Order: sequence, then C-alpha cells, then structure tokens
Amino acid sequence: MADHTVSPQARPRRIKKPTTIRDMFLSLGVIIVPILLLTWLYTNNLPDYPVQAIDPAPVVAQARAEAPYPVYAPAGLPTGEGGWIVTQASWVPKGGQTRGGGGVSASDEWLWGGLDQSKIYYAVNESDDEPGTVIRRLSRDGSPDGTSTVGGEQWERWRSPDGRTRVLVLRQDGYTLAVTADAPYEGLEALVATLSTH
Repeated sequence: MADHTVSPQARPRRIKKPTTIRDMFLSLGVIIVPILLLTWLYTNNLPDYPVQAIDPAPVVAQARAEAPYPVYAPAGLPTGEGGWIVTQASWVPKGGQTRGGGGVSASDEWLWGGLDQSKIYYAVNESDDEPGTVIRRLSRDGSPDGTSTVGGEQWERWRSPDGRTRVLVLRQDGYTLAVTADAPYEGLEALVATLSTH
C-alpha cells in the first residue's frame, strides 16, 4: 500500500515591494499634516491678552526713599491711548529677594519698564553692583558701540552680540544707570532725555 501523506502546501513566498520616495512622502504627510493642523489651531485661536498697565508711583517713591543713590524714572511721557504703557516697576534692596525669586540680591536694584507707542519694550535699570557686571547682564555680554551725549552727559553705547539689543550706560560714583531696548539709539536717547529724580 502506498503511503499518501499529504504535505501542507508551502505558502508562496511574499515578495516585498521595494519602498519608494513616494512612500516616504506619504509617511511624512501622515505625520506632518496633523502637526501643522494642531499648530495652526493653537496659534490662531489663542486670545490676545491686553498689556497690563501699572502705576509705578508707589514703587518709585519707595525706591527713592530707600536707595543709596538718586533714583531716575521717566517723567512727562505721553500715556493713555497711543502713549506709553508702564508695565513694570521694581525696587529690590540689597539683601532682599531678587525679582526672579532666585535668591538674595547682592545689590540695590531699581527697574522701570514700559512699552512705547510702537509696543517696543524699554527699561531703565539702576544698580550699585559693579558696573561691568551690570553692563554684561543688560547687554547680554555685548560690546562697546561708541557714545551718545544727552543733556550734557556722555553715555556709553553697548550692543548685544546679535545686534538686536542696545544699551546706553551712565557710570556714576557708586551706581550705574542704564537704558535698554531692542530699538535704535535715538529711541534710547529720547527716553534718557525724560529721566528725572523728582
């Protein structure tokens, strides 16, 4: 008697189709389209929060009462619709909590900040820290860029390494006064002209 063993049929071997550039672009599309859609949804549907204006007068008064140097703040700037918006005023005495909450301040620090009519942020900084330290921090390790004369005083010009931020610095006995912005020097000079200790 003959042995008739039925052998399972061998499965035909599947031939893998070579991948093409078209397949790669389809795969990328499956990934990129949802990412672009989510990005568009989140960036176009966020509410535009208005800038919060503050009254700097109480902080200016406190700084002027406590600071070991004359405290400068802008005076006579146009405010209201189309004018300056003061967004920041901060006084940190030596030994006080730093603005960022990262520790104890090693110097007396005064800061006034505001947006001009073009919504460019300007800051007035004053400190009795070492002038080089103040300049390096505000100019982000920038380099000297000449001088400006405002109201008979000669101010040092400093520019950040990327050329975006400009700083005008006035070194005084015991403190450094600086005005910073991502703006041309003419804008900084105009703000310097408004600074007052009264």
